[in-house]
Amino acid sequence: MLELCRELSVEAVIPQSEVDKYSVADVTNLATVVSDLDSVDVDIAVALGGDGTILRAFSRFAGMQTPIIGFNFGRVGFLSAMGPDDIPAGLKSVLEGNYELIGLSLLELVNQGENHLAINDIVVHKPEGGSVIHLAFAINGVEYDSFRCDGFVASTPAGSTAYNLSNGGPLVSLALDVFILTAIAPHVLRSRAMVLGPTDTLTIRNDSHGSNGTIYVDGRQSGSLAPGDDVLISLAARKAQLVQPPGADFYRTLRDKFIKPSS
Repeated sequence: MLELCRELSVEAVIPQSEVDKYSVADVTNLATVVSDLDSVDVDIAVALGGDGTILRAFSRFAGMQTPIIGFNFGRVGFLSAMGPDDIPAGLKSVLEGNYELIGLSLLELVNQGENHLAINDIVVHKPEGGSVIHLAFAINGVEYDSFRCDGFVASTPAGSTAYNLSNGGPLVSLALDVFILTAIAPHVLRSRAMVLGPTDTLTIRNDSHGSNGTIYVDGRQSGSLAPGDDVLISLAARKAQLVQPPGADFYRTLRDKFIKPSS
């Protein structure tokens, strides 16, 4: 891959942590080694792995604004453009400018004055090993419901294929500027997943007595929710940019990853 960049006169940048992880020899002849990706401005970042690797790649750049292309080495790889066998030709095509950018909606979480961004989902969950948690939610300041459950997952359209899907939430097109609220193992019959609009705000409050909720942003633990406290979730003003080959189609990917049987 680094040799291909040199062949196409494309400057490659690689963090020192990756050099150490994979024991890359003589990498300084092929790429610029940096201590932290926050210190550089790149046009495109390449992620080798599954969807989790792509999510981590986005989070390593300020505001998740650096375009990412993923080559799937994982199981599902919904966000990946191509597989391992496509690296030589596929990467060459991208580096020559033959690609499309797909905007991915981001969720913004405000918790205790701190802001966090998520590409897939924000989850408020019961404590590990604990019993159910009592959560309430409001939309645009209007109190909507309160009940016991294992938690809530707020997801983007891209994240609708992840934890949201596992909890019975709807699959949503990437073309829509919406986000989804789905309860996790609700202990009521009236709970239904909801699709919220681009300007809506969601407030989740912990109505439990003595049980802290745990907050996860794209699968990473990012704080807690004490009894009586709440968090605010909404769509972010900017989108992340996912690099895809020309002609990439959300519904074809959905079919091939989740419905079409493997040969």
